[in-house]
Amino acid sequence: MTQFRKQALVAALAMASTAPVFATDSVQHTSELSVMGVYIEPDSDRTDEYGSAARIIYGLRLDQNWWVEPQFTTGVMETGIAGATDFYHQELGADISYRLFGDAEFTPYVLVGGGLSRNDVANDRSKEFAGYANAGLGLLTSPLTESGLRLRADARYLFDTFSDNYSDIQIGLGITVPIGVTRRQIVEKVTVIERPVVVESERVVQLADSDNDGVVDGVDQCPNTLEGLQVNAVGCVDTAEAQSVVLRGVTFEFNSNRLTANARDILNRAADALNGQTDLKVELAGHTDNVGSESYNQQLSQKRADAVREYLIEMGVNAGQMSAVGYGESQPIRSNDTEEGRERNRRVEFNVVSE
Repeated sequence: MTQFRKQALVAALAMASTAPVFATDSVQHTSELSVMGVYIEPDSDRTDEYGSAARIIYGLRLDQNWWVEPQFTTGVMETGIAGATDFYHQELGADISYRLFGDAEFTPYVLVGGGLSRNDVANDRSKEFAGYANAGLGLLTSPLTESGLRLRADARYLFDTFSDNYSDIQIGLGITVPIGVTRRQIVEKVTVIERPVVVESERVVQLADSDNDGVVDGVDQCPNTLEGLQVNAVGCVDTAEAQSVVLRGVTFEFNSNRLTANARDILNRAADALNGQTDLKVELAGHTDNVGSESYNQQLSQKRADAVREYLIEMGVNAGQMSAVGYGESQPIRSNDTEEGRERNRRVEFNVVSE
């Protein structure tokens, strides 16, 4: 058997980990393309019949709510006279639109704009370029596919200066697809962890600390503690005072309470921590940014906090150890004026309930 020296040297070696945390992509559309079919109710002075048209719109985002939308519309208005005087009508112009809820699930909007119109009456030399102005109300549905495709509908009042001036009603329905996307990913580093090392004789023996809480496994009575929480001398979370840690990486599908695969991996570790200390009680707190209405964000944060609690119960955690509370947009930790700040405000916290 190897003889060890009578004295041992104890040293602390810093072992740095730079593994990236699971972070959600922040996706914001910077431009989009809309294609719509249009039903036209013409001015009665123009014709007593109806019209139809096709419209293509290129949308360019100015900020969270405002868009500028150049567009082209071409169509025909029937006169009811066979083979004679149908009105062929085109519009080339641009609108400014305001979307009430930004990128929220359901987005009503208002628009106003104008441009150049062309009216061409078949079998008639009367061809004229004129001007038009329009105003309208519409809505965009929530995304229907992973690519972001949405349904779009609007109703417009159009004033055309052609001839004696005409006032038409246009009702459009179509699809909108994002074509310009900005992505940002928040990546953080795990904090440096110091592990005790015992030097005996001429070899180094590192004492195992599986959950990196500063208490070696041979002493640790509460294994799998979440990093960031203070523990006592035997490795259990100290509940003498309130403390909190953000469950970084617990994310959800767009505008829903469905957990992503990465979120389940993080919550599996949280389940191990709660199962390893059955007297630990926590509040699962859901938070959002300020995009959308306050009531919508409150409801979404509560649904997401409930989803986390339900998943942990499925992983065997005692339901009595956890409560779920949604705080909506009321407790930001960063400014909502930047995309990075809004990303940090969308979070789930693991709040220890003090005894």
